[in-house]
Amino acid sequence: MVLAILCAVVSFFYVIENTFMNPYSIVCDLVSKKIYLSDTQLGNWNAVCMSRAKLVTPFSSKKLIIQDIGNAFELLNVSHLEIYDSKEVNNIWTGVSSDTGMQGDFVDNEMLVFKVHPGSPAEKAGIHRGDIVKSINGENPNTWSVSHEAGQYMLDRAKKSFEVNISEGSFQRNDSVTIAELKNHTVLVSIPSFRGDFFSLEKVDEISKRIQNSKSVIVDLRGNSGGNFVAGLRLLSLFICEPKRVGKILKPRSINPSLITLANDLSDDHQIESLEKNSELILETYKSAFCFKGAVKVLIDGKTSSVAEMVAQGLKELRKAIIAGAPSHGQLLVGVWYPMDELGHGVQISIPEAYYQSHEGFRIEGHGVHVDRILHYNLPEMTMGIDSWVEDLQKNDLN
Repeated sequence: MVLAILCAVVSFFYVIENTFMNPYSIVCDLVSKKIYLSDTQLGNWNAVCMSRAKLVTPFSSKKLIIQDIGNAFELLNVSHLEIYDSKEVNNIWTGVSSDTGMQGDFVDNEMLVFKVHPGSPAEKAGIHRGDIVKSINGENPNTWSVSHEAGQYMLDRAKKSFEVNISEGSFQRNDSVTIAELKNHTVLVSIPSFRGDFFSLEKVDEISKRIQNSKSVIVDLRGNSGGNFVAGLRLLSLFICEPKRVGKILKPRSINPSLITLANDLSDDHQIESLEKNSELILETYKSAFCFKGAVKVLIDGKTSSVAEMVAQGLKELRKAIIAGAPSHGQLLVGVWYPMDELGHGVQISIPEAYYQSHEGFRIEGHGVHVDRILHYNLPEMTMGIDSWVEDLQKNDLN
């Protein structure tokens, strides 16, 4: 009887071992086949990746596999090579977040709250833009913990200390375009994201109406991590009066040596299909019924990346716009997303299959958009709710 049970157990494990499809090795092969890097640039990465894959068994934790695949991706040191769980995918594509709902960064060695999303756990806890986070659960704060860690927060506001508790929860992040009228006929256009649903023709037309009577426009791309290429081109078309070439997307491993101009279609599927069928995509602005001809200034920072960098560089090259703030992130590759249900429902990987080159031949990846004027935040002004970078641009005529 014992022998029969033992034989059954051995047979069970034998079947599992021989029918197991190792998701780690699948990822290694897919990345090696699709990534824009040449075989020389890839070097022995696939061999290293496969050696890690051999450590995976049918009983390995999927969470640990995902974590280690992320570590393997970091070895290549390129942007848009990422693995995301279902929550992260939902956050990126729909704006549904499961974090604190606030963003902070260090100014003069103090962790300053720069943004609090409406409806977020941070807003419900009473945190305001301009508050200073002194500690989180008794520990020193950092940019990641401020955005992601629930618990007990010690803060300063107007030189007074107070304590709040932030609970875990999800909320719908609103990254739509906002427009504010400033002094001297200047308009501040804040663009947190280039998600396609924020740049329908109707919404772009609304932006044009709001800026048409202004003398100057400040385009705020701080913290904008990109999105849809056509969304970026539609925004650029409001400032560039005739259709002009902004740059191109090059796919070195394409088996179809052909080129096409990217159509004015927000569909992500259409853009991916165009990339699949061609080795080169020409990016041009579109004919617009309205074109702003006044002065244009652009704010960027170290979190400005991807399509937002294309827009900033396009305004710099084609409109001679003043770029101010801090150099951008330097992450402008074109990532194509693939489902990896073998690692869990909703898990996806992004593989950079092409790179972007501006009209003047500038490669943003690894370099970032260069600024004409470096700005520094003024802590006293920021704690009073005054955006010192915007204030600086209004005080100084950079034209």
